[in-house]
Amino acid sequence: MAQTFKFNGNGKFNREDLILFMNLKVISADKDGIVFDTETPNWVPIGEDNDEITREHNNETDSKKNVLGKITINATSGAETTEIDPIAIRGNEELSYILYIIHKYSLVGDKAAVPCMEVSLFDKQTTEGTYGAFTETAIIDEKSFGGGTSEIDAPITLNWKGDKVHGTYNLEQNTFTEITEA
Repeated sequence: MAQTFKFNGNGKFNREDLILFMNLKVISADKDGIVFDTETPNWVPIGEDNDEITREHNNETDSKKNVLGKITINATSGAETTEIDPIAIRGNEELSYILYIIHKYSLVGDKAAVPCMEVSLFDKQTTEGTYGAFTETAIIDEKSFGGGTSEIDAPITLNWKGDKVHGTYNLEQNTFTEITEA
């Protein structure tokens, strides 16, 4: 039997069907960096202040016409990034604390790495309440910390490390399960 390569349903998917999560369960956070609990992560959806969050692929393409009149196109994968702006700093919120620690200790590179997960609710799996997902580490590049007169703001760019692990996400249990076979 041939496999069907399409999603169920008709029409466009809603933006809220593609959710970015961060594991915000911190074990330690200081001048040496932030350490997250990866054994029992706390996956928190990101985007409360945003009307757009987009992963930019930043691929490089080059086209050349040869002497025979044929065009050759070469493509190279770019460094993927996601800008999240604004992010309001709030009390009693893990992401706000993480961004404050990055600001306080001027953390950059792997010291500011955060485990993330992208969940596609339109990619329904055979188990009820389970969806296609992948995890990937992102380096947080904090653009600023402060803002105008209304709130403290800390916009960031996530620089994706390319260490994707494919699997499924169970919404009710808030758990990711790695897929180990094709």
